[in-house]
Parts: sequence; C-alpha cells; structure tokens
Amino acid sequence: MDLFLLSFAITLAIIINFLFKYFLAKPKEKIPLAPGTFGWPIIGETIQFLISLYYGLVHEFVQKRTKKYNSNVFKTSLLGQNVAIFSGPAANKFIFTNGNKLLIGYRPPSVQKLFPSTSFIPIEHDTKRAQNVISYFLNSKNVDKLISTMDNMSHFHLENHWKGKNEVIVYDLVKLFTFSLSIRAFMGIEDSDKILNFDEKFKIFTRGLLAMDINFPGTTFYKARKAGIELRKEMKSIIEQRREKLLENPNFPKVDVLTQLADEKGGDGKYMTEVEIADKVFGFIIGSYDTTATTITLTMKYLQEKPEFFNEIIEEQNEISRQMKARKVLCWDDIQKMRKTWSFVNEVLRNKPVVQGIFREAIEDITYEDFVIPKGWKIYLSFGATQKNDEYFPNPNKFDPSIFEGNGQLVPYTSVPFGGGHRMCPGKEFARLLILVFLHNVLKNFRWKSKVPSEKILYPFFLLAIPTDGYPVTLYNL
Repeated sequence: MDLFLLSFAITLAIIINFLFKYFLAKPKEKIPLAPGTFGWPIIGETIQFLISLYYGLVHEFVQKRTKKYNSNVFKTSLLGQNVAIFSGPAANKFIFTNGNKLLIGYRPPSVQKLFPSTSFIPIEHDTKRAQNVISYFLNSKNVDKLISTMDNMSHFHLENHWKGKNEVIVYDLVKLFTFSLSIRAFMGIEDSDKILNFDEKFKIFTRGLLAMDINFPGTTFYKARKAGIELRKEMKSIIEQRREKLLENPNFPKVDVLTQLADEKGGDGKYMTEVEIADKVFGFIIGSYDTTATTITLTMKYLQEKPEFFNEIIEEQNEISRQMKARKVLCWDDIQKMRKTWSFVNEVLRNKPVVQGIFREAIEDITYEDFVIPKGWKIYLSFGATQKNDEYFPNPNKFDPSIFEGNGQLVPYTSVPFGGGHRMCPGKEFARLLILVFLHNVLKNFRWKSKVPSEKILYPFFLLAIPTDGYPVTLYNL
C-alpha cells in the first residue's frame, strides 16, 4: 500500500506540475539556459537518474551528458522539477562558496514536516549553529577529552560486541557504536537501555526523511512521524530536567550539545523553544552517526581487499601504540600521526562516495558559464562525476591513497566528501576523529575476512552507500 500511494502521489504531483508549467504559466522572456533536455513529457529523466542513483552510478549519468553537451552544467527534469546538474572542481567551488547568497539547501516536504522548526528557522542558520557547537568540542581545552571518550567507548564496544565472536555484521555493529557515541556527545545519555530505545525509534524516524509525506496509517512517513512524536516527548522531559539543573546551578557543566542549547539565548534574549532544540539535536545526531558508520564500514572493506596498503597502515597504527607506552588512551598528537590511514579513508571516499551529490535551490537567477539558472530551479552537484574524471585523476579507477598525502597531485575542489569553503561540513573534524579512533582500536585487536566477497554496495532509499549484506565478516581475535 505504501508503494502504491507513493507511486500515485508522485504521478499526480508531476502531472499537476506539468499542466501548470506548459498550459497555465505565463510565457517568459527567453534566457540562455544550459544545454540539455527535459526528457520525456512529465517524467523527464527521472527514471534514468533514480536507477543510476540506486546503483551508485550517478557519475556515469552525469559524465555521459557532460560529454554530449560539452558542458559541465546541463539542464534536465527530475520528479517534475527543472534541474541544473553541475560537475567539475569549478562547479564544486562555485556551489560551496555561494551558499546562502545565491543558493539554499533543498529540503523535501517530508523533512520539513518531520522537523517542524524548519518552517520558521532558515536552513542557513543550522550550519552556523552546528559550527559553533562542534567548535566547542574541538577547542584545545576539550579535544583530548573528546578523543579519550571516543577511545574508551570504542574499547568498551569492541569488548562487548566483537571480542570472542567468530562472525559479525560490521555495518550493524559500527552503526550501533556511532549512534551510542552521538547520543552521549549530543544528549549526554550514557545508559545503554535508553540508547537502544532511542536507536529503535531513530531507525523508524530516519526512514521517513525521503519518503512521500503521506500521513496515512501503514505508510513509511506515518510511522516516522509517530516515532518523531515519541522522541520529542522524551526530549521535552530531558530538556526540562536540564533547565532545572541549570537554574539551580548556573555552573552546571555543559558537556553535551543539548545542555548547551538549553542554556543558549538568541539575539532577542529569549531561550530556544523545545521544538527548535529537539530539531537541532536530532539533526546533529542524524548527520553524525549514519555517514560515519558507512565510512568506517567501507574503509574496513577496502582494507581487507587491498593488502598492498593494509600492511603499511598496520605499521603506522602499531608505531602509535608503541609510542603511547604507559598512556592508556589516544590523544590529539596520536591522531595527527595517522596520515596514511586518513589518506586511505579519503581514497575510499573518492572511489565510493558515501553521498553521491547534493541538492540546492536557486533563490535568484544565477549566471554560470554564460548560462542562466532561473530562480526556483533545483541544482544537483555530482561529486562522483568529478572524482571519477580522468582529467583530474589520471587513472580514476586505480586505488591510490598517495593522492591525498600532500604531494601536490590533488587539484583543489576535486574531492569534496565533506564539502568545501565555508560550506565545509561542520562535523568533518568530529567525524575524522571518530573514524580514526575506531579504526585504531579495530586494527589493534582484530583481523577479518569477508564472508561475501562479491557483496555489492548500493544506495537504498537513494541515500547512503551501504553493503547489501551489511558486510558480514569472519573475525580473528588477536
């Protein structure tokens, strides 16, 4: 039923959009649009795009048309919307440096309804607030404490969920770990039962983010909305408790994001509403644990498949362990020495981007390469079309981490898994620390072998790259 309603709603929306666009809308003065085609009436090139998105082949969809039109920007129609698709380092720089001025992040109706505060809080404010919050964790006073927490939680997780096991499903366990750490960092919750409770509800909630916003019993969106209501109810209770503690003790330690936001006042001198706080915290959690878990899983998969690089990374990690000597936990200086490991992670993300691209919306007419992108058009920036382009990577299908080792090979804005410019992902450094700390502990304690060597990596729900079986491995304890 969910699938039927989804198909019916998409078809109806596209037909209405088509009728308005071609029969009711007033004709506009001709402007130099980017080359391309809007494809078939009503459906445009939606089918081809979604198929390529699901199989992780958007770069081929884009490269084929870029070559055909001899342009790094072209027009098309997706889901009844006029879309300009961008690729190339110049396009990456243009999009990331013009955020908030010419473009805004595009939020589909489902996201707007599941995050109520988006109706009155501009999307640009989210990035600014996220940068402020993350900077608190990463300042010189707190960063070693954060790394210590990550290290201890990694050790605890591996001891309880990996050690002594012969087989594990890597993605499921890593996702549990990154979610647990995010809940602790952003909400200050350490109780394992509460974390598991939140985990189950978040799984349901996040499935509805890109579902059709059909609030009918049985649909994905209905279930997500119901889970969101339950999460907000629990969040409201936690916020009230924190504010009571802050009222009793103004010096109450603000060691998590929720407590910081509960005590924060805006320019008008008023505290944020509970709805705003819940939306911000939910956004931080969703943005941190899912993509990080996918990156760790893909890195472990590539490590096992690339033995020529595995040994030098093991040596780097072993050397760090030797230098730690009596010190029990990692620190900032240790992380800075993991250069080869981080280069390897970056090459994994170039080969298999966790997210294939991003959508934006033009808030005014935009001129790019002598073409005009009209106000209201959607813009899709393809990461893979640049990262798999032999103009910037001479042998794009060759796995070569040395590209990221600072030898001048990397052209700026060609590999942008965390964004770029002032639109750099606010959580990049948080993610880097978490990925490297967890990999250090895994490599120190285990070796593994894939149980499904031919396992594919797809993009279910058109979101993140995920191994189809969750990357099941045979585990060898050291």
